[in-house]
Formats: sequence, C-alpha cells, structure tokens
Amino acid sequence: MKKFCILILVIGFLTILPCIGFSQPVLKVGALIPYIGRWGDSGRECAKGMLDAARWINQREGVSGKKLDITLIDDISQVTETMAAYRKLNEADRILVLYVYATETGMALLPHFHYDRIPTFISTLPSQFATNPSKYPYVFSVTPTPLDLAKIAMLFISEKSGIKGRKPKVIFIGSSDHFGRHFLDETKEYAKTLGIDIGPDIWISDLSSTGDKVAQHIPSLFATITAYHPDFAYLSLTSKETFSLMQEIKKTDLKTKWICNRRAFDENLISFDGVLGVQPISPFGEEVPGMAGIKEAHQRWHPYDSHTLSYVEGWVTAQVISEALKRSRPEQGFSREKVRFALEGFKDFVTGGLTPPLTFTAKDHRPNVESRIFIVKDGKLLRHTGFISVAR
Repeated sequence: MKKFCILILVIGFLTILPCIGFSQPVLKVGALIPYIGRWGDSGRECAKGMLDAARWINQREGVSGKKLDITLIDDISQVTETMAAYRKLNEADRILVLYVYATETGMALLPHFHYDRIPTFISTLPSQFATNPSKYPYVFSVTPTPLDLAKIAMLFISEKSGIKGRKPKVIFIGSSDHFGRHFLDETKEYAKTLGIDIGPDIWISDLSSTGDKVAQHIPSLFATITAYHPDFAYLSLTSKETFSLMQEIKKTDLKTKWICNRRAFDENLISFDGVLGVQPISPFGEEVPGMAGIKEAHQRWHPYDSHTLSYVEGWVTAQVISEALKRSRPEQGFSREKVRFALEGFKDFVTGGLTPPLTFTAKDHRPNVESRIFIVKDGKLLRHTGFISVAR
C-alpha cells in the first residue's frame, strides 16, 4: 500500500511537471544574422542583444507563460546556404516570426516568406516594401526606412545648417550597390524642395570586410570634395568603413561636416568629434527608461563586454516580437497569421525611449518616420536634437 501511494505521488508530480515553469511548446523565432563580412561587427552585436532580451523575457513571465526560443543562424550570404537555413527554420523549426539583418538576404527571401506567410522583420527595409503592405503583407521593421532617415537628415540640414545668404550644399557618399543608393533619387528631389543644392555622388565599390577598399577611394573623394566644396556629406556605409574614411579625413583640413546614416553611425566613431548621425536607436547606456533592463542584463551576464547601439537594436527587436506574440490571442493558439494581425494593431507602442514609439497599420508597415540627430563629442554619442519627423 505504501509503495502504491508513492507511485501515485510520482505519477501526480510528473503530470503537473509541464505546468511548472514554461508550458510547451516553446515559441520559436528564427534569425539570420551575419557574423562576418561587411555587416559582421554590427550583426554580432545585434545577435547578442536579441539573445539577451529573450533570456531576460524568459527569466520573467516568458510570453504568455511560454518560452521565447530564438534560433540564430549565421548568414554567410551564399544562396544555397541561405535557402537551406531558411528551409530549416520554416519546415523543421516551424518558426512563428523571422528576423533578417542584411537587406540583401531579406530581399532574396521575400518571395519565400510571403508564400509561407511568415511575419518577417528586416533590419533595414527599403521604403517601397514597407509602404505597400497590400503587396508585401508580411514584412516589417523596427526602424524607419533609409529613405525616411535620409529625408530627416535633409530636413535637419535645411533648418539647422546655420548657412545664410545661399543654399546649403550636400553630396552623398556610399556603397555603389543597389541597396546603398536605392533611396537617393527621391531624397534628392525632397532636398531640392527644401532649398538644398546637391553635388556629385561618390560611390565606393568592392568594399571588403576590413574597410581597406575605402582608403583606395580617398584621392578621388578628395578631388570631388575640393571641386564642389560641400557643406555636408551624407554617408551610407558601415561604421567600420566610416571609421576608415574618418581616419583619412582627420589628416586633412576639409571643412565639410559629416552626417551618417544609422548603419554608419555608432560607438566605433567616438574618436571623431563633430561627426553627426541620423540615429533612431539609443546608444548603449543612454539614460532612458528602457535602458534599465539592458544595463542590468549586461551587468549580470557579461559585465566586462562593451556594446554598441546594434546590441540595443537586437534587444528592442526581440521585445517587439515578444509583444506581438502576446497580442496574438494566445488563448486561441499561436499562429503566423495572428502575429501579423497583432503587429498591424500596434499604435504608439513605447520601448522606453530605446526607439521612437512604434505604430504599424494595414496600410503602412513602417514603425515611424522620426529620428534624433546625434553628435560625437568628447568620446561620447550625445543627443544633438530632439526627434525630427517627416510626413508618412
């Protein structure tokens, strides 16, 4: 009788065991993020932020009582490997949400995740996809499009340049690939309506992961700048490439002011006072409410590491995905389609100042159209303006 009672107790314990902690199944999210190549530095930081945010969420209530499981795969930008990774996430892991860091990879997979109806966040999402949900209903981003950020930079220049008696002069410098320049024509037209003169573009081709190719373009870059005398140059590069460029610029007496897009501007540039950046993501450690959890997680798990704002971007992305899962009527079961509809119900979702408030609708999958301008000063990234907004 005694043995029978013990057996009943064991069976009872095993019965309630799944209710202790997280119920099954876990909520699976896939992430394709490069660890090497042009985007490797920022990609690794973003991955750390996503994984730490998931760990942070899981050590609390999880997502509606379930564990958030982020399956991260290194995106090596090879077609065969990328498709194999995607098929694993879709068919084997049955992910509910996909995150893609590199724009090129996101665009290559676009037909596939739309066919499979997977809500997908692309870190840098071109405007024509974000503003056309009727054609591209499953693609989102947590930051404004490159076009909107470039417009914000032009609006800042037109209002805050301090130039009187003539129009401000601007040139664009960036990668020669399509995704480095797709936003330029519309940006230039917008700039002209603001009374800005646009000079010749400078495109840098065959960029390597080390940024060495940037130095090869310095002579032609200087020649163009010397001939046109721009007041501002808008940079669309990686932060490592921008660092290489700024090192060369520092040796000259050029008076041009440098304003970077969000990928070019991060903590790697802290030794170049005066460099500006259009940056919707808070730098790591900025005194905003949403940074409290990040600081605590950093101190608890890796206090001797240093981080950049790409880490913050990864953290925010995981938080937004978690919130979408929570809002997708989990009591009726989780599904990809419910997550998409939940995202389209976001209105002024606050991230504690880590980004501007996020709003998605069925007609516009951009989170917002605003950003601050930061400046490098005394080895820090400091707020130079409040939030600047352009029209949707």
